[in-house]
Amino acid sequence: MRSDGYDGKANRHDIPDPSCGAQRRCAPTRRAISSLWGRGMSRPHSTPIPSLVARTSTARVHEGPMSLIDEIKARLDIVEIIGESVPLRRSGKNYIGFCPFHHNVRTPAFVVFPDTQTWRCFGACNTGGDIFQFVMRRDGLTFAEALRALAQRAGIPLEPKTPEAEARERERARLREVLEAAALFYQHQLRQTPEAEPARAYLAARGITPETTERFGLGYSPSAWHALIDYMLRRGFSMEELQAAGLVVIREDGTAFDRFRGRLMIPIRDPQGHVIGFGARALGGEEPKYLNSPQTLLFDKSAVLFALDLARAEIRRTGIAVIVEGYFDAIMAHQAGFANVVAALGTSLSEAQLRLLSRGLKRLVLALDADPAGMHAVLRGLASAREAFPETTLELGPRGLIHLSGQLGVDLRVLTLPEGVDPDELIRRDPPAWARAVEGARPVIAFLLDYLAAQHRLEDPKGKAAFVREIVPILAAIPDPVERDVYIQHAARMARLNERVLLEQVTSYRMSGQERRARKGPAALLSPSSEKPGKGPEAFGGGTEAEATLLVMLGLGPDLLPYLNVRFAELGLEPLSEEDFLDSTHRALFRNLTEFGPVEDWPEEEMEPQRAGPLLRTLWMELLQRRGPLLRGFDPEDERWAEEALRLALWLREQRLKEILEDLQALAESVPDWPQDEFMAKWQALAEELNQAQRFRYRRWMMDDPLSTTARR
Repeated sequence: MRSDGYDGKANRHDIPDPSCGAQRRCAPTRRAISSLWGRGMSRPHSTPIPSLVARTSTARVHEGPMSLIDEIKARLDIVEIIGESVPLRRSGKNYIGFCPFHHNVRTPAFVVFPDTQTWRCFGACNTGGDIFQFVMRRDGLTFAEALRALAQRAGIPLEPKTPEAEARERERARLREVLEAAALFYQHQLRQTPEAEPARAYLAARGITPETTERFGLGYSPSAWHALIDYMLRRGFSMEELQAAGLVVIREDGTAFDRFRGRLMIPIRDPQGHVIGFGARALGGEEPKYLNSPQTLLFDKSAVLFALDLARAEIRRTGIAVIVEGYFDAIMAHQAGFANVVAALGTSLSEAQLRLLSRGLKRLVLALDADPAGMHAVLRGLASAREAFPETTLELGPRGLIHLSGQLGVDLRVLTLPEGVDPDELIRRDPPAWARAVEGARPVIAFLLDYLAAQHRLEDPKGKAAFVREIVPILAAIPDPVERDVYIQHAARMARLNERVLLEQVTSYRMSGQERRARKGPAALLSPSSEKPGKGPEAFGGGTEAEATLLVMLGLGPDLLPYLNVRFAELGLEPLSEEDFLDSTHRALFRNLTEFGPVEDWPEEEMEPQRAGPLLRTLWMELLQRRGPLLRGFDPEDERWAEEALRLALWLREQRLKEILEDLQALAESVPDWPQDEFMAKWQALAEELNQAQRFRYRRWMMDDPLSTTARR
């Protein structure tokens, strides 16, 4: 018998029989659920996967941030917090209502569990969490922001900021004041001055209404060289502050002038709605046609999406975002009621921009211009540094887009418009046609294959070979093996090529070191080494200790997460997500690792004010101190360690599924009229996923060789 109680036999009867699950007086179902915890199967977060916890029983949990979070949970009632925005009714010991995160007026499938201070939606959302996850999702907050809000609600004072943090926050706040004042100045000029008549006429000609003008805060910069400078100096702002905000240009002789003159002004805001820069549109024949703010402490063009502050709520509601190229494409879309549209401020997308959308995003639609220059800028095969910002995030070529969309679990699609037609024009002329175009956007792989095929003469052997050279890295980047196989067949038919030849090319590329060398970033472990590993490390601990160990492995080896998600996809499992972690702080750390990568790349905003500022970094250091000694010799490039991470991830998924099955039974008992067919469908889907995860983990655990042949496909 193994130390964890597993007897080596994966038995389908470990999965409960839900045949009477929707009936209220169903003791057999409750006994069936109990069987989940029998046969050596531990309750969620209680018994370790063999040996790690036993070896760390003397470890002491850091009492700073951890105790703060626990204290907040202890002081606040989740029923009261959720009940402020969700009508709840008591049913037994739990509370039920309609989920606030998706439309449903038929059957209440949102349950609050006071005993565990958690909630779960069993409807379209199929998600859950604690008080932190609810407030974050409801209000669109980061973990640090939710922590500050809930700490204030609980009456818990946060520690004072460090002097350095105080100074940095004062500087950022002052720049926001400067930019807000400038935005108000430009808005007044547009509304009130005769000089702005050409700008007002331009907006009218483009069909922009006064209401939209007001909503986006559009303005006008006078043509005088010092109009803004004179106004801002009278308001008490200094020339140094104006320069730091990117509003003025200072010559070598020390004289200054307004950066923006005689232009239509478009405020650019961060996701929280603060003005961080401007786009300025020429109204005559001046060049450049569009002039943007320079890079400042607040503004980085490669890390901003225009109109995201207005689009966040709709993107969160629908799970769909549309990225267009121009300011007015986005403005017109919002005016027409398409509130999930943002603009990329240029033709190339960066990883930082896509990560702004990652939370809750299910589908991303790229709306590209049909002209070759605009399209090729986004579809370059190799990432290249942005000339204006050589030190910032690299732009994404097609392979990078595919890797990132797979890592974030996003369905990436491409919308192409007829040549000479841009989104702004189509939306003005025929809004339903725009809606149909978005709905009919093509999967990015299909689009890329067609686009690249059109660039080569496929009837010519050399053209065919060039086409294959371009598509092999793209096909190799597809994480899902079934999807990859489908597109290999499709590409072979397009090129009139033997499918086996193309498959061999893709397989060779994936198995060789080419892909790893060609890719710098979080997807390197998608190409595991072909060397036969020795004996793998021991399996790791359970409960929140297992979560902590996996987080440390993911933080030290950011390439591991894409590898795990590829393996999950091969098993038919959803990618690893924050839902797989029980602890709120572990969820927050996992979210930051997936959104921003290594800890050193986390944005300053996540580390900022008070005790919520250094909280996540402090938690990360605490995990390193507590679990690091058990990871001596950790090498994320070693496939044996990748296997241990996979075992941990599968075990966490099992615990999550068991917990959901228990919650589902509680819902069935609380809602007498819940449709039995819906209950059975959910139960069977969860049970099958749990069975799949259990079978695979046990099979891997019992093998002498840590890696099977399928692991190195």
